[in-house]
Amino acid sequence: MKTRAYIVTLISIILLLLWIPVSLDKLAHFQVFKAGILRQPFSDSLGQVLVYTLLPLEILTAICIVIGRFRLVGFGLSSLLMAAFTGYIGVALLGAWEKLPCGCGSVISGMSWTQHFWFNLFFLALSVLGYYLQRSLHRNSGSGPIAAEGLSAKRQHKNIFTNILNLKR
Repeated sequence: MKTRAYIVTLISIILLLLWIPVSLDKLAHFQVFKAGILRQPFSDSLGQVLVYTLLPLEILTAICIVIGRFRLVGFGLSSLLMAAFTGYIGVALLGAWEKLPCGCGSVISGMSWTQHFWFNLFFLALSVLGYYLQRSLHRNSGSGPIAAEGLSAKRQHKNIFTNILNLKR
């Protein structure tokens, strides 16, 4: 149990070393980030949505990873974002588009598309591993409805209501 907690902490730190600099870079160079997204090979309306949702999602991901009770959500968001980014790069590597500009900042912008793909795949694997380890810690701690008496949440609520009704009698 302690080993899992240490691994979750280590994964959290590594993911924060990704999400915080990436978010700060996009925030500090927002116009460059926006121009990079709008140059991507998809519609301008999707580009506008991405411009104003990616940065808040990345910041939210980092915040959730930092706050223990929301860490599972943070790992989930990190997994979803990394899956989307990795899938996008995978499609690009398969030759879906002739030219694909990179809208990434900081260290990532200096990578080739293949390096970028493996980099993202590594962080996707870490995010998924963190999610499953955090989930197992949550279950084993008894801190949530998942661990209580081995019942589903619906059955637990039914038992709570039954117990309350029995107290009134």
